[in-house]
Amino acid sequence: MAKGKMKMLHLMRIFTEETDDEHPLTLQEIIGMLAAVNNSADRKTLYDDFEELRQFGFDIIAEQRNRTTYYHLGARDFELPELKLLVDSV
Repeated sequence: MAKGKMKMLHLMRIFTEETDDEHPLTLQEIIGMLAAVNNSADRKTLYDDFEELRQFGFDIIAEQRNRTTYYHLGARDFELPELKLLVDSV
């Protein structure tokens, strides 16, 4: 699979598994996570990748705190309380 496609899949995984409202990531943290799985990325290409994910339907949120921007996945298919309710009902 092409490196660009793998990078997008890794970004999707990072946002769905590693972020939420209370656990956002900085751009440098995301770059480090991608580097850990042998995907290189720079700041400018990640901005484009985030926009592509938004166009695909991912709710990528950028929040400015002091002088740092944090990113996380906003809306999800299921929120944690909904998942707990589903698990308990089985």
